[in-house]
Amino acid sequence: MKTFTTLLFSMTMLAAIQAEAQYCMLPGRTSYSQFQPGIKNFKLNTINRTSGNVENPLSQPSLVVTTDTTTVKRGQAYTVTIVHTRDSTQAAFVNARNNIRMWVDYNNDKDFDDAGETVITADLQTFGTYTNTFTIPATAPLGTVRLRVTAKMSADAGHTVPTSCDMPKDPIDYHGEMEDYHLKITPATSIGSVATNNIGASLYPNPSTGVVSVMIDSKNNTQLGITLYDVTGKLIKTLLQEPVQSNYKYDFNLNNYNLQSGVYFIKVTSAQGQSYQKLVLNN
Repeated sequence: MKTFTTLLFSMTMLAAIQAEAQYCMLPGRTSYSQFQPGIKNFKLNTINRTSGNVENPLSQPSLVVTTDTTTVKRGQAYTVTIVHTRDSTQAAFVNARNNIRMWVDYNNDKDFDDAGETVITADLQTFGTYTNTFTIPATAPLGTVRLRVTAKMSADAGHTVPTSCDMPKDPIDYHGEMEDYHLKITPATSIGSVATNNIGASLYPNPSTGVVSVMIDSKNNTQLGITLYDVTGKLIKTLLQEPVQSNYKYDFNLNNYNLQSGVYFIKVTSAQGQSYQKLVLNN
């Protein structure tokens, strides 16, 4: 009984410790100037946040935790745009480039150290606008997770490469800025759960060796969208997005997109509704 009570107590304490676990906040790292390198704008999906170079007071760590959240889907690629700045006060550093990193704590264990959690790595980037893409893993746990991004001076100014917690500590301090955001990870588009044909749409030939015609039986002029998805619901290509006439026919060639043989879906949207059409490719 005593052993059971001790075990129960240990498990309770462990749960309490885990509940109290927090993300590292760069303790002891201080900015030397509000004009040191930092992040002025961060864009990802619906997030579009503009700020000063370094937002915290100079006596505080160079990390800003925002409440900005965007919804993303498993298996889908997203574009990230980061506007980062140079050191404009130290003459010796005006030409120093920055290192960019972005991490996502997919397993929600309050760190960014696990395999696959470093999602963007770019060194020696000249200040200005940096753009890259990353993909949410198809097996990523569902729910809200934290994203951390940084722009930090590079070896041009004697700095080490960024780590998510500045460990080991940069020998001449963390000259840059970190910003935290949040991602709400949702399932991939569930093709099987949507109505297959709310509007009159059809594909020919199907199966296809590459060239396919999408035919829409529309009663009037409408704004039409045609998009191509893989079997997991990941968007491959927007094929059409424009006003069209009634009884429209659109031809496209799957061989232009380097696709392998398999099952795909064509989504057609108009003012009348939407249609998902299963397409088999045998190339």
